[in-house]
Amino acid sequence: MGEERQIWLGRGQEKFGPYAESLIHQWLAERKVSPSMLAWVDGMAEWRPLHEMLGLAPEAVPPLPPDAFGGLAAHDAAVRALPEPPSLHWFLVLLLCIPTLGVMGIVWPFVQASWIKKIDPSSKATGWLVASLLLTLVVWGFGIGSQVARVGDGLTSVALIFPQLVIGLAQWACMIVAFFSMASSMRRVLSPLGLVPEVGGITLFFFTTFYMQGQMSWVARWRQTGQTQPPAPKAVFWVLWCVPGLLILIVSVALMTALHHG
Repeated sequence: MGEERQIWLGRGQEKFGPYAESLIHQWLAERKVSPSMLAWVDGMAEWRPLHEMLGLAPEAVPPLPPDAFGGLAAHDAAVRALPEPPSLHWFLVLLLCIPTLGVMGIVWPFVQASWIKKIDPSSKATGWLVASLLLTLVVWGFGIGSQVARVGDGLTSVALIFPQLVIGLAQWACMIVAFFSMASSMRRVLSPLGLVPEVGGITLFFFTTFYMQGQMSWVARWRQTGQTQPPAPKAVFWVLWCVPGLLILIVSVALMTALHHG
């Protein structure tokens, strides 16, 4: 699929944009912009009427509402007023989890939730993350208790395993709810600005922090440049997830073959 054109609109000495071509068509249908107004895309030698650029007939249209251009200016102002999302590349977030012994993976979701709270004050994502963290501490406590409460034959006390498992599932559920809450806030806040995040639920479920960071970096690029292509990363997470499994399979087959011939 080709990259959607990003179009600048002009009135006198004022310039607005760039906007995605699909959004321009929507505004034309809603009479927020006029087919006769000037437009420009990267590579054009000069500004041309919008209807020429889009291949539309220069049909007569009723005059635009007096606040039409004010709406464009308000749209641009709303984009500029959007707080800067955390733009650290998702792979760096993943790498930093190694030297920090996983602490980065605990802290960074709170950074993400903090930005969500700025754009959507009604967000409860931070609260869900706090609940998940507290339950994690409880699970660790049960783990320590299981090691201490060993019976005489060396087996771990079964009485502590079941509650540890239940609390662990509750901890995971709280974290998943937090990330889906973030995704919902992004869709609700960014869609009126012409950006519709396509957050895959299954990918978000399995890759949480890193997939969400890929989405936020994509939003950060759009905020700075107006570009929505390439889209936010998605397939790469599944590829990286499959690589270790494929390597294990290859090594297992090689070992079995070697043992068979040996």
